Amino acid sequence: MYPNSFPPFPPFCPPTAGDVWRRATLVCQIVAHLFEVSVEDLQSRKRRNASAALARQVAMYVCHVSLGLSFSDVGGLFARDRTTASHACKVIELRRDDRGFDEFLKRIEEAVSALGATPQPTYPAFGCGCRA
Repeated sequence: MYPNSFPPFPPFCPPTAGDVWRRATLVCQIVAHLFEVSVEDLQSRKRRNASAALARQVAMYVCHVSLGLSFSDVGGLFARDRTTASHACKVIELRRDDRGFDEFLKRIEEAVSALGATPQPTYPAFGCGCRA
């Protein structure tokens, strides 16, 4: 009949959807550690202190820019609206004019890029990068 050498076609095809959410969780943990706030503070619906607000904005920015999440997805991750995620990205972009802050952000982005550097098994026969 059909060759048995092909792996079964995966039922759902976003190549790294699970990895993106795992990396978003790691972004939250990294940023929370660097800003000395809890991950709960980052993801809380309540307003916290200014340090937690800045940390949340940085985490939102990194999730959007480095992981490619949409504003809606970023907002959902942080229990916020997509417009709040968009505003956070604008605020962080403006703060990048400060050299020290820009270097700090570059180091976070490099760490996040390194998280995605691990090769994952794929289905090359289908060319979609899907995993078993």
